Amino acid sequence: MKRASIKMQKLNAIYMAFTDLVNEIGYEKLTTRLVAKKAGVSIGSVYYYFPDGKASIAAGLYEKNLSAQLENMQLDLRTQISRSLSIHKEHKELYRAFDQAIYARKDIFLGLKNRRDSGMKDEISGEDISLDLVLLMNGTVDALIHRHLFVESMFETDEELVDYLTAIATASYNYLK
Repeated sequence: MKRASIKMQKLNAIYMAFTDLVNEIGYEKLTTRLVAKKAGVSIGSVYYYFPDGKASIAAGLYEKNLSAQLENMQLDLRTQISRSLSIHKEHKELYRAFDQAIYARKDIFLGLKNRRDSGMKDEISGEDISLDLVLLMNGTVDALIHRHLFVESMFETDEELVDYLTAIATASYNYLK
């Protein structure tokens, strides 16, 4: 088996173990040792690929998520928001873990944010919209989805939340353009 294939198998096993453990016990109780055991890899392998332990694993998964967000930018606004909400609901504990990891290790996530911003800039180049507006809207939508899912349900149905977020984003774009 090729080295690249072995590496991908280990990374995927670590990501899957991390995700499962976050869902089972939460980010706070999760340790790098538990991830290694569940993934079936040595603790040294985990630290080889993720030098800062669980924060690095969270950052890696977060980066994979950012790639998916960039792909979503090609969709219409309502579909983007609806898909984002669905993904957040499906992986609720993982997104809660991302928030905790970001608060704990902002230094690791700052580079990812800069790459995301750069990727978004490339995606919207040539369109009649500013990067600042896209980042503002993404941040607002993300914050309200997190509020709705993690703090208090703001609407009775997901459809109402998506309608509200679409209206806010559309009105903001029309006002700020």
